[in-house]
Amino acid sequence: MKAKTQKQKPGNLVKRERGRVLIVTDEPDSVDSGPLTSVGLEIVGVCRGSAALVSLHRSRPHVVIASSATKGMSTAELARTLSQTEDGIPLVLVGAKASTLNRRQTALSVGAFDYIQLPAEIDLLVLRVRQIIALRQTMDRLRSEADLDHLTGLANRRRFRVALDREVERWRRYGVPCALLQLDIDHMKEVNDRFGHPVGDAVIRHVANTLSAVSRGNDTAARLGGEEFALLLANLGEEKATAAAERLRVLLAEQSISGVGNISVSIGVAACPAHATSERALYAASDWALYVAKNEGRNRIAVAPLMQEKLPGV
Repeated sequence: MKAKTQKQKPGNLVKRERGRVLIVTDEPDSVDSGPLTSVGLEIVGVCRGSAALVSLHRSRPHVVIASSATKGMSTAELARTLSQTEDGIPLVLVGAKASTLNRRQTALSVGAFDYIQLPAEIDLLVLRVRQIIALRQTMDRLRSEADLDHLTGLANRRRFRVALDREVERWRRYGVPCALLQLDIDHMKEVNDRFGHPVGDAVIRHVANTLSAVSRGNDTAARLGGEEFALLLANLGEEKATAAAERLRVLLAEQSISGVGNISVSIGVAACPAHATSERALYAASDWALYVAKNEGRNRIAVAPLMQEKLPGV
């Protein structure tokens, strides 16, 4: 592939954009990568149609540029494969023939983002790729915001449910245990009544920050609503999860919050498969344990009954 570099004149600042591009073509010289790399895009590979699938999984591009005349895989097959990836990778078709309305309609009909004539419309190709990258970044941001609690930045209930399903499924498939801690801030109503809701929000953020600090890479810390939180512990059984819950309780009890002083939390512990073997049952078990911790005086942890024991009232 010819990579024609363009010298940048003083004061002529080019906006750098992050993004990975895979080029699928039987004629590497037909696509000039210079204009793409000059705006900060990374060409992660150039391959023939027959090697597209291997390159796709290895390079994980944000956009695929493919020749409309590539052999070894039809454009429709390539578009279908890209659409079935986790993020739905967009495809831009390129070719030497003029980009007539008919060719663009044909490109759209097979699932491509556009058809662009090269080299005549190289600037349009750069524009299309930049548009796709910008759209992807916006969608990623919106997806992230939809999954986060606005006050704390922790996972919200929706994202927590997805993580819970994932961890229990890992146990089903691979025998990897997991544990769920549900916790409530004790006497939160009194904090709000005495100090006001802005201070109450500060307390909630403090607990959230502590949860984030103690979480490992594969754990999920979530705010379920109000003063209710959850910590999903990956690859951890009952004994270690119980010890982790007690360390968390002590850590929060020992910390002093400006304007409030010390707070405490109650924590319910349940593990898969020790206490439950389904998502709903694991949630119910930790919720029941939390109820016990609060009912027995708060500022303590409680562990759900083992699988052979039935939850009271269930």
